[in-house]
Amino acid sequence: MLDAIHTWDRPITITLGGEQLVVHTPTQARNILLMDWPTERTDKHKIASDLCLAAMEGAAPEASWLAFMDVALEAGIFVE
Repeated sequence: MLDAIHTWDRPITITLGGEQLVVHTPTQARNILLMDWPTERTDKHKIASDLCLAAMEGAAPEASWLAFMDVALEAGIFVE
């Protein structure tokens, strides 16, 4: 079960490696950002990674959600 403290209210669905993936937590998002990111690592990528880490360490998760959504849109991998 996902830890409710570190779970986003709304998951984000992305396409990665030709498959859809539903991202529920800042931890999942950060792992994708660090290990599986399919495009160039931009300033938005760095911000999203930093905010996901902050959420993992106890910060409110909303900023990490917004940042991950923003970078997923920039990379063209967000699924509506």
